[in-house]
Amino acid sequence: MGLLDIMFKKRTLFKKGYRFGEVGENKKALECYDKALEIDPNFVEAWVNKGSTLGELGKPEEALECYDKALKIEPLLAGAWINKGSTLAGLGKPEEALECYDRVLEIDQNSIFAWVTKGAILGELGKPEEALECYDRALEIDPKHVAVWITKGSTLGELGKPEEALECYDRALEIDPNYVFALINKGNTLGRLDKPEEAIECYDRALEIDPNSAAALTNKGSVLGESGKREEAVECYDRALEIDPDFEPAWNNKGFTLYVLGKPEEAIECYDKALEIDPNSAATWTNKGNSLATLGKFNEALSCFNKVLEMNPYSEVIAQYPVGQNRKF
Repeated sequence: MGLLDIMFKKRTLFKKGYRFGEVGENKKALECYDKALEIDPNFVEAWVNKGSTLGELGKPEEALECYDKALKIEPLLAGAWINKGSTLAGLGKPEEALECYDRVLEIDQNSIFAWVTKGAILGELGKPEEALECYDRALEIDPKHVAVWITKGSTLGELGKPEEALECYDRALEIDPNYVFALINKGNTLGRLDKPEEAIECYDRALEIDPNSAAALTNKGSVLGESGKREEAVECYDRALEIDPDFEPAWNNKGFTLYVLGKPEEAIECYDKALEIDPNSAATWTNKGNSLATLGKFNEALSCFNKVLEMNPYSEVIAQYPVGQNRKF
Protein backbone atom coordinates (compact mmCIF):
# COMPACT_ATOMS: atom_id res chain seq x y z
CA MET A 1 0.00 0.00 0.00
CA GLY A 2 1.44 3.34 -1.09
CA LEU A 3 1.82 6.41 1.11
CA LEU A 4 -1.16 8.13 -0.48
CA ASP A 5 -3.30 5.04 0.05
CA ILE A 6 -2.30 4.92 3.73
CA MET A 7 -3.10 8.59 4.22
CA PHE A 8 -6.46 8.18 2.48
CA LYS A 9 -7.38 5.11 4.55
CA LYS A 10 -6.52 6.66 7.93
CA ARG A 11 -8.37 9.86 7.03
CA THR A 12 -11.40 7.86 5.90
CA LEU A 13 -11.43 5.97 9.21
CA PHE A 14 -11.03 9.23 11.13
CA LYS A 15 -13.97 10.87 9.32
CA LYS A 16 -16.07 7.75 9.82
CA GLY A 17 -15.28 7.80 13.54
CA TYR A 18 -16.19 11.48 13.73
CA ARG A 19 -19.55 10.82 12.05
CA PHE A 20 -20.29 7.96 14.46
CA GLY A 21 -19.49 10.28 17.37
CA GLU A 22 -21.84 12.95 16.06
CA VAL A 23 -24.79 10.53 16.25
CA GLY A 24 -23.80 9.09 19.64
CA GLU A 25 -22.33 5.83 18.34
CA ASN A 26 -19.28 6.21 20.54
CA LYS A 27 -18.16 2.58 20.61
CA LYS A 28 -18.15 2.42 16.83
CA ALA A 29 -16.32 5.76 16.75
CA LEU A 30 -13.69 4.33 19.08
CA GLU A 31 -13.16 1.33 16.79
CA CYS A 32 -12.53 3.66 13.86
CA TYR A 33 -10.01 5.77 15.77
CA ASP A 34 -8.20 2.64 16.95
CA LYS A 35 -7.94 1.35 13.37
CA ALA A 36 -6.66 4.76 12.22
CA LEU A 37 -4.03 4.67 14.97
CA GLU A 38 -2.96 1.17 13.97
CA ILE A 39 -2.13 2.63 10.57
CA ASP A 40 -0.45 5.74 12.02
CA PRO A 41 0.38 5.77 15.76
CA ASN A 42 1.35 9.45 15.44
CA PHE A 43 -2.06 10.53 14.11
CA VAL A 44 -2.58 13.38 16.59
CA GLU A 45 -6.20 14.20 15.70
CA ALA A 46 -7.18 10.57 16.18
CA TRP A 47 -5.62 10.52 19.67
CA VAL A 48 -7.54 13.68 20.62
CA ASN A 49 -10.85 12.40 19.27
CA LYS A 50 -10.30 9.02 20.87
CA GLY A 51 -9.80 10.83 24.17
CA SER A 52 -13.01 12.81 23.70
CA THR A 53 -14.89 9.62 22.89
CA LEU A 54 -13.54 7.84 25.95
CA GLY A 55 -14.66 10.81 28.01
CA GLU A 56 -18.17 10.46 26.57
CA LEU A 57 -18.06 6.78 27.54
CA GLY A 58 -17.23 7.66 31.15
CA LYS A 59 -13.56 6.67 30.99
CA PRO A 60 -11.73 9.89 31.92
CA GLU A 61 -8.47 8.24 32.99
CA GLU A 62 -8.14 6.53 29.62
CA ALA A 63 -9.08 9.81 27.94
CA LEU A 64 -6.18 11.53 29.73
CA GLU A 65 -3.78 8.91 28.39
CA CYS A 66 -4.92 9.77 24.86
CA TYR A 67 -4.42 13.50 25.37
CA ASP A 68 -0.96 12.84 26.79
CA LYS A 69 -0.14 10.74 23.71
CA ALA A 70 -1.25 13.59 21.46
CA LEU A 71 0.74 16.16 23.43
CA LYS A 72 3.86 14.02 23.35
CA ILE A 73 3.65 14.14 19.56
CA GLU A 74 2.56 17.78 19.33
CA PRO A 75 3.15 19.73 22.59
CA LEU A 76 1.66 22.96 21.21
CA LEU A 77 -1.75 21.47 20.36
CA ALA A 78 -4.08 23.81 22.26
CA GLY A 79 -7.15 21.61 21.72
CA ALA A 80 -5.50 18.68 23.49
CA TRP A 81 -4.54 20.89 26.45
CA ILE A 82 -8.13 22.20 26.63
CA ASN A 83 -9.58 18.69 26.62
CA LYS A 84 -7.06 17.51 29.18
CA GLY A 85 -7.91 20.46 31.41
CA SER A 86 -11.65 19.81 31.14
CA THR A 87 -11.13 16.16 32.02
CA LEU A 88 -8.96 16.97 35.03
CA ALA A 89 -11.54 19.49 36.25
CA GLY A 90 -14.23 16.81 35.96
CA LEU A 91 -12.04 14.48 38.02
CA GLY A 92 -11.87 17.06 40.82
CA LYS A 93 -8.30 18.13 40.08
CA PRO A 94 -8.69 21.90 39.59
CA GLU A 95 -5.05 22.84 40.17
CA GLU A 96 -3.88 20.42 37.47
CA ALA A 97 -6.64 21.69 35.18
CA LEU A 98 -5.41 25.26 35.70
CA GLU A 99 -1.94 24.22 34.57
CA CYS A 100 -3.46 22.96 31.33
CA TYR A 101 -5.32 26.22 30.67
CA ASP A 102 -2.16 28.17 31.41
CA ARG A 103 -0.43 26.09 28.74
CA VAL A 104 -3.24 26.91 26.32
CA LEU A 105 -2.79 30.61 27.03
CA GLU A 106 0.96 30.34 26.44
CA ILE A 107 0.11 28.97 22.99
CA ASP A 108 -2.82 31.31 22.29
CA GLN A 109 -3.31 34.35 24.53
CA ASN A 110 -6.59 35.11 22.73
CA SER A 111 -8.34 31.87 23.67
CA ILE A 112 -11.58 33.15 25.22
CA PHE A 113 -12.55 29.61 26.21
CA ALA A 114 -9.32 29.19 28.18
CA TRP A 115 -9.68 32.55 29.95
CA VAL A 116 -13.30 31.91 30.88
CA THR A 117 -12.71 28.33 32.02
CA LYS A 118 -9.67 29.37 34.02
CA GLY A 119 -11.81 32.04 35.66
CA ALA A 120 -14.53 29.53 36.51
CA ILE A 121 -12.02 27.18 38.16
CA LEU A 122 -10.45 30.02 40.13
CA GLY A 123 -13.93 30.97 41.32
CA GLU A 124 -14.54 27.42 42.50
CA LEU A 125 -11.21 27.55 44.34
CA GLY A 126 -12.38 30.61 46.25
CA LYS A 127 -10.35 33.12 44.24
CA PRO A 128 -13.04 35.41 42.78
CA GLU A 129 -10.73 38.41 42.29
CA GLU A 130 -8.40 36.31 40.12
CA ALA A 131 -11.43 34.94 38.31
CA LEU A 132 -12.52 38.50 37.49
CA GLU A 133 -9.12 39.22 35.97
CA CYS A 134 -9.66 36.27 33.63
CA TYR A 135 -13.12 37.46 32.61
CA ASP A 136 -11.74 40.94 31.98
CA ARG A 137 -9.06 39.48 29.71
CA ALA A 138 -11.74 37.59 27.81
CA LEU A 139 -13.79 40.77 27.41
CA GLU A 140 -10.75 42.65 26.11
CA ILE A 141 -10.62 40.08 23.32
CA ASP A 142 -14.38 40.09 22.68
CA PRO A 143 -16.28 42.95 24.37
CA LYS A 144 -19.56 41.59 22.99
CA HIS A 145 -19.35 38.14 24.54
CA VAL A 146 -22.68 38.03 26.39
CA ALA A 147 -21.97 34.92 28.47
CA VAL A 148 -18.74 36.42 29.85
CA TRP A 149 -20.55 39.59 30.94
CA ILE A 150 -23.08 37.42 32.79
CA THR A 151 -20.38 35.32 34.43
CA LYS A 152 -18.51 38.45 35.49
CA GLY A 153 -21.74 39.83 36.92
CA SER A 154 -22.35 36.66 38.93
CA THR A 155 -18.83 36.84 40.36
CA LEU A 156 -19.26 40.49 41.33
CA GLY A 157 -22.53 39.57 43.03
CA GLU A 158 -20.74 36.90 45.05
CA LEU A 159 -18.19 39.54 46.07
CA GLY A 160 -20.97 41.74 47.44
CA LYS A 161 -20.86 44.25 44.58
CA PRO A 162 -24.45 44.16 43.28
CA GLU A 163 -24.34 47.56 41.57
CA GLU A 164 -21.32 46.50 39.51
CA ALA A 165 -23.02 43.20 38.79
CA LEU A 166 -26.05 45.09 37.43
CA GLU A 167 -23.77 47.02 35.09
CA CYS A 168 -22.54 43.71 33.66
CA TYR A 169 -26.05 42.38 33.13
CA ASP A 170 -27.04 45.64 31.48
CA ARG A 171 -24.05 45.36 29.15
CA ALA A 172 -25.12 41.83 28.27
CA LEU A 173 -28.66 43.01 27.57
CA GLU A 174 -27.42 45.87 25.37
CA ILE A 175 -25.78 43.22 23.22
CA ASP A 176 -28.70 40.77 23.35
CA PRO A 177 -31.94 42.15 24.85
CA ASN A 178 -33.52 38.70 24.70
CA TYR A 179 -30.88 36.86 26.73
CA VAL A 180 -33.01 35.15 29.37
CA PHE A 181 -30.26 34.35 31.86
CA ALA A 182 -29.13 37.98 31.90
CA LEU A 183 -32.68 39.04 32.75
CA ILE A 184 -32.94 36.40 35.47
CA ASN A 185 -29.61 37.36 37.03
CA LYS A 186 -30.49 41.03 36.84
CA GLY A 187 -33.79 40.25 38.58
CA ASN A 188 -31.99 38.29 41.30
CA THR A 189 -29.63 41.19 41.91
CA LEU A 190 -32.45 43.75 42.05
CA GLY A 191 -34.22 41.51 44.54
CA ARG A 192 -31.14 41.52 46.78
CA LEU A 193 -31.09 45.32 46.50
CA ASP A 194 -34.66 45.36 47.83
CA LYS A 195 -36.16 46.45 44.52
CA PRO A 196 -38.87 43.79 44.14
CA GLU A 197 -40.95 45.59 41.51
CA GLU A 198 -37.94 46.01 39.21
CA ALA A 199 -36.92 42.41 39.85
CA ILE A 200 -40.36 41.13 38.87
CA GLU A 201 -40.22 43.23 35.70
CA CYS A 202 -37.04 41.36 34.75
CA TYR A 203 -38.60 37.97 35.41
CA ASP A 204 -41.73 38.91 33.47
CA ARG A 205 -39.58 40.04 30.55
CA ALA A 206 -37.71 36.73 30.70
CA LEU A 207 -41.03 34.86 30.68
CA GLU A 208 -42.22 36.82 27.64
CA ILE A 209 -39.16 35.50 25.82
CA ASP A 210 -39.30 32.00 27.31
CA PRO A 211 -42.64 31.14 28.95
CA ASN A 212 -41.19 27.76 29.96
CA SER A 213 -38.36 29.12 32.09
CA ALA A 214 -38.74 27.31 35.40
CA ALA A 215 -35.89 29.41 36.82
CA ALA A 216 -37.65 32.71 36.03
CA LEU A 217 -40.92 31.48 37.53
CA THR A 218 -39.18 30.19 40.65
CA ASN A 219 -37.26 33.40 41.22
CA LYS A 220 -40.37 35.49 40.58
CA GLY A 221 -42.11 33.38 43.21
CA SER A 222 -39.26 34.01 45.62
CA VAL A 223 -39.56 37.79 45.26
CA LEU A 224 -43.35 37.65 45.54
CA GLY A 225 -43.05 35.58 48.71
CA GLU A 226 -40.55 37.99 50.22
CA SER A 227 -43.00 40.81 49.38
CA GLY A 228 -45.77 39.06 51.33
CA LYS A 229 -47.63 37.83 48.21
CA ARG A 230 -47.34 34.19 49.22
CA GLU A 231 -50.36 32.78 47.39
CA GLU A 232 -49.06 34.30 44.15
CA ALA A 233 -45.65 32.86 44.96
CA VAL A 234 -47.12 29.36 45.28
CA GLU A 235 -48.79 29.81 41.89
CA CYS A 236 -45.39 30.60 40.35
CA TYR A 237 -43.81 27.51 41.91
CA ASP A 238 -46.68 25.34 40.68
CA ARG A 239 -46.25 26.68 37.16
CA ALA A 240 -42.50 26.04 37.34
CA LEU A 241 -43.13 22.46 38.48
CA GLU A 242 -45.62 21.87 35.67
CA ILE A 243 -42.81 22.77 33.27
CA ASP A 244 -40.09 20.85 35.12
CA PRO A 245 -41.24 18.49 37.90
CA ASP A 246 -37.60 17.86 38.83
CA PHE A 247 -36.71 21.51 39.44
CA GLU A 248 -35.55 21.17 43.03
CA PRO A 249 -35.44 24.91 43.97
CA ALA A 250 -39.14 25.24 43.13
CA TRP A 251 -40.04 22.35 45.47
CA ASN A 252 -37.91 23.83 48.26
CA ASN A 253 -39.32 27.33 47.82
CA LYS A 254 -42.88 26.08 47.61
CA GLY A 255 -42.32 24.16 50.83
CA PHE A 256 -40.91 27.20 52.57
CA THR A 257 -43.83 29.37 51.45
CA LEU A 258 -46.38 26.79 52.62
CA TYR A 259 -44.57 26.66 55.95
CA VAL A 260 -44.87 30.43 56.32
CA LEU A 261 -48.56 30.11 55.42
CA GLY A 262 -48.99 27.79 58.39
CA LYS A 263 -49.10 24.53 56.43
CA PRO A 264 -46.10 22.55 57.75
CA GLU A 265 -47.47 19.14 56.66
CA GLU A 266 -47.78 20.29 53.04
CA ALA A 267 -44.37 21.95 53.32
CA ILE A 268 -42.79 18.64 54.36
CA GLU A 269 -44.29 16.93 51.30
CA CYS A 270 -42.53 19.52 49.12
CA TYR A 271 -39.24 19.12 50.94
CA ASP A 272 -39.43 15.36 50.51
CA LYS A 273 -39.88 15.86 46.76
CA ALA A 274 -36.91 18.22 46.72
CA LEU A 275 -34.75 15.73 48.62
CA GLU A 276 -35.62 12.95 46.18
CA ILE A 277 -34.05 15.14 43.50
CA ASP A 278 -31.13 16.47 45.58
CA PRO A 279 -30.50 14.51 48.80
CA ASN A 280 -27.51 16.74 49.58
CA SER A 281 -29.35 20.06 49.84
CA ALA A 282 -28.50 21.43 53.27
CA ALA A 283 -31.11 24.18 52.87
CA THR A 284 -33.90 21.68 52.26
CA TRP A 285 -32.89 19.47 55.20
CA THR A 286 -32.87 22.57 57.39
CA ASN A 287 -36.28 23.65 56.18
CA LYS A 288 -37.72 20.18 56.69
CA GLY A 289 -36.29 20.10 60.19
CA ASN A 290 -37.92 23.42 61.04
CA SER A 291 -41.31 22.19 59.79
CA LEU A 292 -41.01 18.99 61.82
CA ALA A 293 -40.08 20.98 64.92
CA THR A 294 -43.17 23.15 64.43
CA LEU A 295 -45.24 19.95 64.47
CA GLY A 296 -43.58 18.89 67.71
CA LYS A 297 -41.63 16.06 66.01
CA PHE A 298 -38.36 17.02 67.62
CA ASN A 299 -36.51 13.72 67.16
CA GLU A 300 -37.25 13.74 63.42
CA ALA A 301 -36.27 17.40 63.26
CA LEU A 302 -32.99 16.61 65.01
CA SER A 303 -32.29 13.91 62.42
CA CYS A 304 -32.67 16.51 59.67
CA PHE A 305 -30.31 18.95 61.37
CA ASN A 306 -27.81 16.13 61.92
CA LYS A 307 -27.91 15.49 58.18
CA VAL A 308 -26.83 19.09 57.60
CA LEU A 309 -23.96 18.72 60.07
CA GLU A 310 -22.88 15.43 58.49
CA MET A 311 -22.55 17.23 55.16
CA ASN A 312 -20.72 20.14 56.76
CA PRO A 313 -19.72 19.90 60.42
CA TYR A 314 -19.09 23.65 60.48
CA SER A 315 -22.39 24.57 58.84
CA GLU A 316 -24.02 27.80 60.02
CA VAL A 317 -27.25 27.07 58.17
CA ILE A 318 -29.24 26.16 61.27
CA ALA A 319 -28.06 29.18 63.22
CA GLN A 320 -28.50 31.60 60.35
CA TYR A 321 -31.90 30.45 59.16
CA PRO A 322 -33.99 29.36 62.15
CA VAL A 323 -37.23 29.55 60.15
CA GLY A 324 -36.01 28.12 56.86
CA GLN A 325 -34.71 29.28 53.52
CA ASN A 326 -36.30 30.65 50.38
CA ARG A 327 -33.83 30.24 47.53
CA LYS A 328 -33.23 31.94 44.23
CA PHE A 329 -31.81 30.05 41.29
